[in-house]
Amino acid sequence: MTRTKRNTQARRIDTLRKAAMSKVAALRAGAIEGAGIARAKAAATLTQLDKAFQQRVAKAAARIGVPTAKEVRALARQVAELEARVAKLRRARA
Repeated sequence: MTRTKRNTQARRIDTLRKAAMSKVAALRAGAIEGAGIARAKAAATLTQLDKAFQQRVAKAAARIGVPTAKEVRALARQVAELEARVAKLRRARA
């Protein structure tokens, strides 16, 4: 094989290699993008499932009389106010 033929063949191989690498890069980018989209959809689905689960748990807790966090905070605030009043009355009597 002559040097010219080898050079021509080498250039063709190099051109094919570059084309293949370009395709691989494009496919890789597409796969990464697709994975990102799938990840976002999965996260959204999990968020919806979590909300549904939280709502069901809250309803079940309400049915059996478990107070909500908001109710517990309000009661804690009332207890703190009552404790302050009791302390004030004790100081007044002393």
